[in-house]
Amino acid sequence: MANKKQPIKKTTTKKHMAREHREARQTRIIVIVSIVVGTIILGLVAYGVIDQTVIRPRIAVATVGNETIRVREFDSYVQYSRAQLLNQSFQYYTFYQQFGEFGGNFLQTAQSLATQLTQPISFGRDILDEMIDNLIIREEAAKRGISVSQAEIDEAVQTAFGFFPNGTPTPTVTGTIQPTPTYSETQLAIITLTSTPTATVEESEESADAEPPLTDEIEDAGTDEETIVTDDAVAEPEVDIAEEQGTAEEEVEFTPTPEVTPTITLTPTPYTTALFAQNIKDFNTNYAAFNFDIKQLREIFEIQLLREKLIDELTQDLPRSKNEVWARHILVETNEEALEVLLLLEEGEDFHTLAATYSIDESNREQGGNLGWFDENMMVPEFSEAAFSLAEGEVSEPIQTSFGFHIIQVIGKRVSQVLPAEFAQRQQTAFAEWLAEQRNTRDDIEINPNWDRYVPNTPEVPQQYLAELYQLGQ
Repeated sequence: MANKKQPIKKTTTKKHMAREHREARQTRIIVIVSIVVGTIILGLVAYGVIDQTVIRPRIAVATVGNETIRVREFDSYVQYSRAQLLNQSFQYYTFYQQFGEFGGNFLQTAQSLATQLTQPISFGRDILDEMIDNLIIREEAAKRGISVSQAEIDEAVQTAFGFFPNGTPTPTVTGTIQPTPTYSETQLAIITLTSTPTATVEESEESADAEPPLTDEIEDAGTDEETIVTDDAVAEPEVDIAEEQGTAEEEVEFTPTPEVTPTITLTPTPYTTALFAQNIKDFNTNYAAFNFDIKQLREIFEIQLLREKLIDELTQDLPRSKNEVWARHILVETNEEALEVLLLLEEGEDFHTLAATYSIDESNREQGGNLGWFDENMMVPEFSEAAFSLAEGEVSEPIQTSFGFHIIQVIGKRVSQVLPAEFAQRQQTAFAEWLAEQRNTRDDIEINPNWDRYVPNTPEVPQQYLAELYQLGQ
């Protein structure tokens, strides 16, 4: 029977043991380092997730009293606003393409809107200021007991989507009475009738005995060219008084003039409730990436309605009439020239003739310097103050403005009704001044000094679209 081979026993040397210990130690170190690195990576990922989903959204961008605007609301509102502005730019660019060379204004608007989105910090600050204003409006509305019902918000949302369950509003024409003023004998005496040569034409037998047409400065009272105006001045077109009066002896009657304003006529609409519901669902889907949905859209309409009601409340005492003067002037460059013109007037020279001769205001010099009717806001302050301080027929001393030196004569004064569009503009101006005062005087409005770190720049304007816009603008 053969003997089994006995296994050879390995002899472990100190050198071999030291190597095994070293390898084991290295393995442990690698494992520990891997665990530590993995833990750090997981920690960073977890922190990033927590920062983006928990910490960052709760950071205060601004506070107004006890209310806070957090990054969550700010971020979604900025992105929604950017998307809306980008869509508007696309729409105006489409209009430009449809109208071709006649759509230049559409192209300029598309470029302007797109350019705003290339400046995210500036755009973000505008949105932040708007959100601060909204909190001020909510606070003031609550103090005054002003509220908006859910039904009003429903109607505003439906209107925005073009859904009119009770019929589509259709504008129709109705009349609003606007009086045409009567001109006094004093005013008519200031403006003298003069014969004006007409263009040379071959006389027919029928026209040979006709009298030459009479023209006077009254015909120019309705001019809409204002010379000495502030940047926001808008001249109001006037009635051709010469046509109204006929001759100097004929009394001008006070007659009503209808003004066209829209009213609402309801007509059936094919837009169904089911389709409206689907549009709301699509809206939520399209804006989900911005964390914006119909609930936040309703909040936007709520604040718009609150703003409108607050404007009406704050401006309820705003005058619905205004003082106006009808004046003419002679504009010269120096005070010495103005004094010479004034001396000629005192010697009996005709104002119309002197204006045509000496005035440097080319917009009305041929009309005897006639400026038509204007209110206190249409002219620069120095001119308005002088004109409104004069009596009918009175001539001023030289009045200096940034345009030069003026000799002013007031022809008439009246109180006129403020038209609806102008009154609405006055309301907006008064409300903007009220908001600015709130922002300047309150000490409980704070803006995070690092607010600009939280301004999103999405959705971005496609670079190809920008390049095409700028190329077309050259």
